[in-house]
Amino acid sequence: MTSCTKKGFTLLELMVAVVVLLAIMISVGRIFSTTSDISASGRAISETLQQGVAIEQQLREDISNLSREGFFAIRSVAVANDYKGEFLLLDDSLPANEIIRFDQLVFFTDGIATPMLNTTSTDFAGQGLASMIYYGHGVRFPQLEGQGQGVNNFDESDNPILIQNATGIVTPWYEGAVEVETRKYTDGQAERFDIVADGFYANGSQGLPTEWTLCRQAIILGDDDQQDPDATQKTVYMGRGVSSNTIFPWDPRIGGGNLYPHVQQGRVDIAATQLDDIRQSVLQEVEVGGDPNRWWRSDVDGVDQQELIASLFYWPRVEPYPPTAIRYDQALMMASLAEGCVSFKIEWTYDEGVGEAVDANYNLFTGYEYDAALPQPWFGDAWPSDGSQPGNQYTITFDSLSRFTSLANNGDIPHTPAWSIDPSIIETSFIETEGSLVAPVPTLDGYVGKVQEYWAMFGYNTNDPFFENDLDFLNDDINSDSAMDEGLLPGDPTWRYTPWPSALRITMRLLDRDNRLGSGWTYQFVVDLPERK
Repeated sequence: MTSCTKKGFTLLELMVAVVVLLAIMISVGRIFSTTSDISASGRAISETLQQGVAIEQQLREDISNLSREGFFAIRSVAVANDYKGEFLLLDDSLPANEIIRFDQLVFFTDGIATPMLNTTSTDFAGQGLASMIYYGHGVRFPQLEGQGQGVNNFDESDNPILIQNATGIVTPWYEGAVEVETRKYTDGQAERFDIVADGFYANGSQGLPTEWTLCRQAIILGDDDQQDPDATQKTVYMGRGVSSNTIFPWDPRIGGGNLYPHVQQGRVDIAATQLDDIRQSVLQEVEVGGDPNRWWRSDVDGVDQQELIASLFYWPRVEPYPPTAIRYDQALMMASLAEGCVSFKIEWTYDEGVGEAVDANYNLFTGYEYDAALPQPWFGDAWPSDGSQPGNQYTITFDSLSRFTSLANNGDIPHTPAWSIDPSIIETSFIETEGSLVAPVPTLDGYVGKVQEYWAMFGYNTNDPFFENDLDFLNDDINSDSAMDEGLLPGDPTWRYTPWPSALRITMRLLDRDNRLGSGWTYQFVVDLPERK
């Protein structure tokens, strides 16, 4: 009888082999997982970098076409991350004492532009020769219904009421209800934008940082008729484009209690006005019609120049995903520039020599002189000035031109400020209810503690300290100084000499769509403003 021996693995050997195989599989899985994470992070960085580059290119193009026939205004808004409390941060990925910026910028550009929102089948609805440009965050209300059929065969749509008293300002970090109004959206002129219903409320709470949207709102300036500024014809441009009567929510050229919220509601991209009309609203109507003196800001009742300009700084509505395919709703997405913009900061500076001038008596006013050993000064940065530990109340302090001038004059920093530039004329502050009763300045003065704002406003007099409205206006008689009349003392610069910034420094923090970068990617660039020709 022959015995047969079969070779094979013992149970112990099989178990060891399985363990080794599992170890190899886990190691390979970890390698693939790490590789996948690295690849995803690389894609996220590339995505945010591309976003940052696109925003930079767009802003540089707009600044290159900057019009000196308008004004230039910056509003910086700094909010502490623990504004809502230590355990309810605005952005969970950042420390509690981090400051988040929601800055805004308004200026004008020269160049041919075509409105996108038309009421007819054609894609061309005329052209404008200038535009108002807004950069900053927007506010979103995706829960509101889009345009639909209303009563009497009129198309209607719900709109949040964004222009109201300061306590009800809808900010990008807002939580709570918002008042809503229903307006008509028709092809006819007479009833377009009429209010159908109001006084009801909807959820107005803004989303997470991944949903915070950076806007570039371009409002083309185009007036194709000789009608009065408040005429119904102003709601249609070239018979096709849907327009607002004005860029301002309240315009002194129109007067009365008329409110024009269409720009802030995000449903128009053209206004029936021109640069000359805007200049008239700011200089002639506001100043001459109200305060007869030469002050840039007024101490009397009425609307002064800076208040009128500041009324543009409501955060506009923007919807990256329009509620319907109807063009009135599609207009809500035209201003969308980037989703997931957690922070948008604007700083500004003057080049050396800015402010140098000679008065009518040939007295030389020196401009800014900087110490070459120190960095270029920038204005608009912010930091917590005290009690910066989480849970403590603190205030936010801005690095301003006024602070720079004070430090330089006191010898605390080795710089020389310009004699002809009064920082208080550029950097202003507002209180609640200032401005028009219809559309008060959207100041955050009513907020306390961990929300602060800084305004830097530059008007029409950008290069002539001793000129007002192109008139040689040496203000020496104000002081009744005979020596000044004889040319023995320098003349006083005008109360609205506000030379524009020489450059802007933009700092953004962007999130990728899958939020793989945690606190996001910081992108910074500097853009020079073109010199006045």
